[in-house]
Amino acid sequence: MYRNESYTVRPSKKLIAGFVLLGTFNITVAQEFPVLEGTPLPDYAHNIVVDDLTSTIEDFVAVDNGLPNILLTGYWPPTNEMLRQFSPFPDHNLTGWAGCNWEGRGYNIYAFFPEFPNGMGSGSGDFEVDYQVTSPDFWYLIEKVKPIAIISHGRSGYDYDWELEGGNRMYQPLSNWSNDYVAPNDPTPDLPIADQPGDDEKMSTLPIAEIVAAVEAELPELYPYGTNIDTSRFLCNFMGYHINWWHEMHSDPHDPMWNVTAGYIHVGYRMSLEQAIQAVEVTTRTVIDHVDGVCLQRCDSDNDGDVDLSDFDIFEACVSGPAAGYDPACADMDMNNDGGVDLLDFAVIQRFFTSANP
Repeated sequence: MYRNESYTVRPSKKLIAGFVLLGTFNITVAQEFPVLEGTPLPDYAHNIVVDDLTSTIEDFVAVDNGLPNILLTGYWPPTNEMLRQFSPFPDHNLTGWAGCNWEGRGYNIYAFFPEFPNGMGSGSGDFEVDYQVTSPDFWYLIEKVKPIAIISHGRSGYDYDWELEGGNRMYQPLSNWSNDYVAPNDPTPDLPIADQPGDDEKMSTLPIAEIVAAVEAELPELYPYGTNIDTSRFLCNFMGYHINWWHEMHSDPHDPMWNVTAGYIHVGYRMSLEQAIQAVEVTTRTVIDHVDGVCLQRCDSDNDGDVDLSDFDIFEACVSGPAAGYDPACADMDMNNDGGVDLLDFAVIQRFFTSANP
């Protein structure tokens, strides 16, 4: 067991055995391996014919209920299958979207992922396992969702790992990325990531220690842990770099696209689908608690440790109406960053009241 400053770093149990035999130890081993195209899907997977789909990200419109959004993405099973309840598209999710104010926690949860009608490989639909599809899909969708949190997932090895990557790494030249399934097989110069420097690292901001503890407590049969950095060179690391890059660009609380936290999780495919679904739910609840804590701190305008009537008095003095402009001193009262202070902002503050509401 290894520690850095903020969370426990533990290699896969099966890797430990291998390293003992080799007489070496290295905890930054890539956990993602391209699979042979056409490899059969697990028995629990849905065999959805993508030509029959009527909805893609181009058709997505976020619900207008005033709540912040959380974005989840996946790739190969189980990571697409475990997210189906959060898909807003009926073609992917016959049971109906469960993400609207999920569990009454004050957040909308949206999930997007590809389908694999011909077995493993690049897949079809949104976020295909292809550099030239994943990147444009990401940049198109992210501005529609405006997520306050992002959790992306990818399949790793045949194990029970819930592997929270500490960060993601960029590779230059672009030919240093592993080949995908459809030519051109590497990231191409037209993609925004092509201008990023080699060996640049974008770090996860997920509450890794808290997620590890929560998954251990509720799913002791799984093996959650954090890594220092993802050194793999395929689509998972590529996607992880994108989401952490987005967070880095939008980490300012006054940014209209404010993102509190983002990070990538590799998922062992030996676990059952039920275990994977439960781990997603535990992780998402933990991330929501983390975001709540950040938002509560912002709502505590007088910095006295709670949100109460004195904070409402400050809010009331700042009310200007939506996008009506305000004194810069009131910037922290503009919770939705629309340029004004109004009842939509009060709805956020009211969620965190720790004394009698006004």
